[in-house]
Amino acid sequence: MQQKRVEGAREIHSSLAQTCCPIVELRQYTLHPGMRDGLIDLFDREFVESQEALGIRVIGQFRDLDDPQRFVWLRGFRDMPTRAEALGAFYGGPIWKAHREAANATMIDSDNVLLLRPASPCSGFVLEYKHRPPVGAK
Repeated sequence: MQQKRVEGAREIHSSLAQTCCPIVELRQYTLHPGMRDGLIDLFDREFVESQEALGIRVIGQFRDLDDPQRFVWLRGFRDMPTRAEALGAFYGGPIWKAHREAANATMIDSDNVLLLRPASPCSGFVLEYKHRPPVGAK
């Protein structure tokens, strides 16, 4: 019985060590008709790696199957101070400045954002990759 408890504790510890992003933003953008694929292309090409270079983890991007004008994505952070610093660096940096007009032109609304924390220490995301493959890699 004691052995099972130890193994269970190891599994929990291992899960905690691999859990990503205690702070998560769930972002839902309403886009102009026909603009979603263009925004996704721009996002993949310019915004994923540039955010991850600043410590922001782009967890996932999604097409809303019921709404062709909706783009949903998740990004994560280690903590709130890291979030503030990384967002300041990204939105004040050269990549966003170079492409913000094109990105914003696709959007009707980008204010639908939920700021989330895991319900328990081991209920966050566990991501298997450390770095996303470059755009266009197979």
